[in-house]
Amino acid sequence: MEDLRRAESELCVSRAMQLHAHLPKAQGTISQLQWIHHVLFQDIYDWAGAIRTVDIAKGEGLPFQPLAFFNTGVAYCEQMLREDNLLQRLSRDIFVKRLSVHYNNFNILHPFREGNGRTQRVFWDIVARDAGWHLDWGLVTGERNDQASIAGMQADDLRDLESMFDDIVKPLTIPLEADVPYTHLADELLSVGDSPNIGYTFTDEDYRQWQSRHESHASEADVT
Repeated sequence: MEDLRRAESELCVSRAMQLHAHLPKAQGTISQLQWIHHVLFQDIYDWAGAIRTVDIAKGEGLPFQPLAFFNTGVAYCEQMLREDNLLQRLSRDIFVKRLSVHYNNFNILHPFREGNGRTQRVFWDIVARDAGWHLDWGLVTGERNDQASIAGMQADDLRDLESMFDDIVKPLTIPLEADVPYTHLADELLSVGDSPNIGYTFTDEDYRQWQSRHESHASEADVT
């Protein structure tokens, strides 16, 4: 099992390094997220790049966007990022704050059965690059990212995400910690490991809460 995990992580990192050398222009869309996922995981999953077809939660039971409201969630995430002009022409402080908001929004979507975190890293690298920044992921552990993401999902508490991004957002002129982008991911994934996503059955109360969230987003973004 360990050999399999190492092989999978090395394949993913290899694809990420290839992609980083030829990053496309940022689109800020779920379609671009799917394309990145396919590039990273085409050697591992037959369904690389495909949107999940089941409701899922993290290993500790934290549910992600239900499929019943998935399209609304996608429309909200894309529209909010588009209205923020893909985070371009912002001061560093505002960039960090708005990046934290959008990172949390897309993380709640969790469109794939596995590999969401690694896909998001590349996705936001592209957005940051086009906005005049890069993200030094080598300075943050997977555990720190997970805890910040959980806080954002559970209570819309973005302070940990803002702190994390404040530590890793750098001007493009400042070298990254890692000489070769994403090489740190291989050892990180093996030492920390990904808490697996599991199937999740939403209760009536769950759906009421998500319906309320859906109505709030529809009102905020005029998404129907």
